[in-house]
Amino acid sequence: MSGDATSSTPLRLLPHSVVDGVRVLRETGATWLDGSEGVLFDRMREGDLPLDSLSDELFATAESWPERYHLSPSRANVLRALDLPTEATVLEVGAGCGAITRYLGETCAHVDALEPTFARARVAAERTRDLPGVAVVNGEVVDLPAESAYDLVVVVGVLEYVGGGGADDAPYVDFLQRLRGALRPGGRLVLAIENPLGVKYLAGAPEDHSNQVFHSVEGYPVDGPARTFSRRKLAGLAHAAGFEQTDVLGAFPDYKLTRAVLSDGLYEHAPGLADNLPAFPSPDWTTPRPVLLDEQALWGELVAAGVGPEFANSLLLIAGTGGDPAPLWPEGRLARYFSLHRRRAFQVRKTVHRQADAIQITSELLGSGSQDGLTVLPYSEPYAAGASSLAELALADPERLDELVMAWVELLRTRAVDAAPETPFDVVPGNVLHRDGDTWIVDDEWRAADVTLDEVVLRGALILARDLLEVAPADRWGCMDGDALVSHIAQVAGLDPLTPDDVAAAVEREALLQARVGGGAPGSPAHARARAEVEREMRRQLAEPVSGVREERLWDAADRLQREAIEARDLLLPTGEQLEEARAEIVALRADLERVRDDLTRVLETPGVRSSLTIARKLGRSPGVPEMPAER
Repeated sequence: MSGDATSSTPLRLLPHSVVDGVRVLRETGATWLDGSEGVLFDRMREGDLPLDSLSDELFATAESWPERYHLSPSRANVLRALDLPTEATVLEVGAGCGAITRYLGETCAHVDALEPTFARARVAAERTRDLPGVAVVNGEVVDLPAESAYDLVVVVGVLEYVGGGGADDAPYVDFLQRLRGALRPGGRLVLAIENPLGVKYLAGAPEDHSNQVFHSVEGYPVDGPARTFSRRKLAGLAHAAGFEQTDVLGAFPDYKLTRAVLSDGLYEHAPGLADNLPAFPSPDWTTPRPVLLDEQALWGELVAAGVGPEFANSLLLIAGTGGDPAPLWPEGRLARYFSLHRRRAFQVRKTVHRQADAIQITSELLGSGSQDGLTVLPYSEPYAAGASSLAELALADPERLDELVMAWVELLRTRAVDAAPETPFDVVPGNVLHRDGDTWIVDDEWRAADVTLDEVVLRGALILARDLLEVAPADRWGCMDGDALVSHIAQVAGLDPLTPDDVAAAVEREALLQARVGGGAPGSPAHARARAEVEREMRRQLAEPVSGVREERLWDAADRLQREAIEARDLLLPTGEQLEEARAEIVALRADLERVRDDLTRVLETPGVRSSLTIARKLGRSPGVPEMPAER
């Protein structure tokens, strides 16, 4: 047996044995595994990769979804959104393989990470082996001593399992009461969980635990294997467990790999940002969903109706025990959001803050800011509600496209003079806003010494064409295809006419640039994969735009075949030969209908496809905060 006599946290002082760096209280029998644990343990023990919470080198080794989940730098974003006290003593319940444990250990003074499955606990111990303030303990919540010893209890993705998916509140309240008892006066509980009414579930995404469509939306008609809770229900469980104050934030796309955390104040004071900060469609981490509707359009309607907070995909509960400690989410903070696909050096955290009647967006560096010839800059700029992007104005009035492109190029060239000798390579049309005759640049954070101004112009033409093709066909702007649209925009911007080979070369440069931002080190397999993925997706977007007209024709064909099937049924006569002929006709018609429906499904599942209704909706939408295309 061993113990830490200098520690003030009770779990470290309980009798235990040490195996593979884990403080084992007892054999729990827990075997919650996803199959990646052995690989991850060996990789962390034998490799020389950085283990910190922003390690893109470690993430680049992931070869499966479980490995990506455990190693992604985005795993800790749901907590990076909060102001965790650096002097805090923290209890983490359900440490898993240590992704969040690692961040807590880098941020807070003392962390006891409780994990019931030993195979996972030893991965967490290896991930945090260089952090003296972290102790990984193999045990369960029932092993917690009846002592209030923690300033913060963190529970991410655990509460949903404690009742086995049952509807009885008792096990969930009992679990929360045990955590309440572990907190000192003024302590807080931070708990993340999926929302059963999340917009992705309303749009047809399978429930994350049961893999059943609409399972949670229908109130879990069949129990198990887990159960999540709405905002009101979650806060009610916390109050039943003895917590005095509760605040519930929303997380997108969820708490697992979080891009944005939103407060209720964002919906009130900046509904345009509440509409646009989440990126849609929400990812399906395991099983692809049927495409039933446009999730982004649905979210926009929920925000416009004033009920958006109820339908965030995941919920982040902050529950207090009384007193007046420093807030984890300060008053006036409306949102925090992150970049999901950047290397460590380029990671940033952006905050939307309201003071008086002004809203400010501030970007702070989480990494060094520079690597491989690229630089990302911190900045602070006011948020302008109701401004329109170039793409939206062009959709509303295609004849204005040339005028808008020239206005963008003029802004770009002026900014390039100010930024010299480096080039502001992300001053693309999506980062230009328009309102009441004024035009200005937002989110200008990138610089490069090896990118020419003409390359930025061509990059902007490429990205604008892609964005326009996402919601309407090329012929809306008098072009035959995507390549022709890129060439037209580039010519208006002052470049020579482009050949298809020129467009292909521009796609290759864009893929290389985005791989430098979001892939591994140049020359690494991760870098090559990222470059190939970007190039393949952009070629597809330019070569295979699908218009609302084609979509409408497919729906018309499906409706026609359905009507013909009904008519054939009505014409059936009670004679054997005629009956068989009619039945054969119905079978053939149904087969045709299924083929059309399959075609339609493939079209609708293609990223970037939007219905004509969505196009109309987009014409009046606020642009939100543009992001570098690598974020898409």
